[in-house]
Amino acid sequence: MFYVTCFMKKVVNPFELFSYQGPKYFCDREDDVVKLNEALQNRRNTVLSSMRRLGKTNLIMHWHHQLAKIKNTTPIYIDVLGTKNDNEFIEQFVVAVVKATSNKENFAQKLLSIFGRLRPQISLDPYSGIPQVSLDIQTNADKAATFDIALNLLSESKVQFQIAIDEFQVIETYEKPSTIDAILRSHFPKLTNIHFLFCGSQQHMLSTIFSNPKRPMFSSTQHLTLGHIPYPAYFDFIKTHFEEHDMEISDQSIHEILTWTQSHTFYTHFLANEIFSKHAEKVTYELVKNSEVDCIKLFAVNYEHLLYTLPSNQTTLLKAIAVEKTNFSINEKAFLNKYNLSASSASLALKGLLDKDFLIVKMNGNIKSY
Repeated sequence: MFYVTCFMKKVVNPFELFSYQGPKYFCDREDDVVKLNEALQNRRNTVLSSMRRLGKTNLIMHWHHQLAKIKNTTPIYIDVLGTKNDNEFIEQFVVAVVKATSNKENFAQKLLSIFGRLRPQISLDPYSGIPQVSLDIQTNADKAATFDIALNLLSESKVQFQIAIDEFQVIETYEKPSTIDAILRSHFPKLTNIHFLFCGSQQHMLSTIFSNPKRPMFSSTQHLTLGHIPYPAYFDFIKTHFEEHDMEISDQSIHEILTWTQSHTFYTHFLANEIFSKHAEKVTYELVKNSEVDCIKLFAVNYEHLLYTLPSNQTTLLKAIAVEKTNFSINEKAFLNKYNLSASSASLALKGLLDKDFLIVKMNGNIKSY
């Protein structure tokens, strides 16, 4: 008996959810890239903030993809979300800087020669293979000296560096008060070939760092807020990728996708990804509606867990805002009576939800839920 195995050509889902897959799979953001390029060219250090899952990190990857093609320009990306203190932040920073100025063969040697007095310990992450470094940093003077060495290493180069530090607001969560912002701020006047982009999705924390007159970074950067991808651009992006895979999709279906997700990048991509995975020759309105139900089921456990962790007044307010959507005020008597909330309880609940980034206050003062 003979067994024959057929290997079908893998169809790549064009609606990537997590990693940057190149310009073809990246939608629009042309105006944002222009603004970032202007900031870089004019040496304006910048804060980039956005709602969660609006595509901030992929925008950075897309921008860096373009910068990497420019002669004498080197982009450096550092994600500090997992750091728990200043030392771990600095270790991440040092690894990124040394990797950007070394080839793989002499990474360890260069690290040891430059930071020798801090006795660096080098290991490889067993899962990612990325070098991990531990430095013997004991004092604030050691922190400042480490940044001096790392930044001097870059400033001595003839190359222009763009350093994007993602989730920078995490320094506000460290158990011991961070001095990272003060140390970096002290270097701004000296760095003529280094541009910083500080990024984050917890906007109230970023605001504390950069908009508080008592903080070192106050008035030292410009601020860009990432908005939603424009409807026409997203419409064309979705249509193009379905049709490139011989999947007919109606304008009504695309409109339903963008309306249901409110053009929020992650949710739009997730729904489109789910619809694409059905491999239907024709994407009907009914298929889109069924896929919406499937998406809710896939996230149901997460939603239930999140609600379970919230106090009852926050849960009540969050549900009320989700139901009302627009044209309401939590201070209005009719709203409070409708959802059995007192003014004080609603105010406390609102503060809690804002602190947890379950809600944001938009520029026009309206409240929006994720």
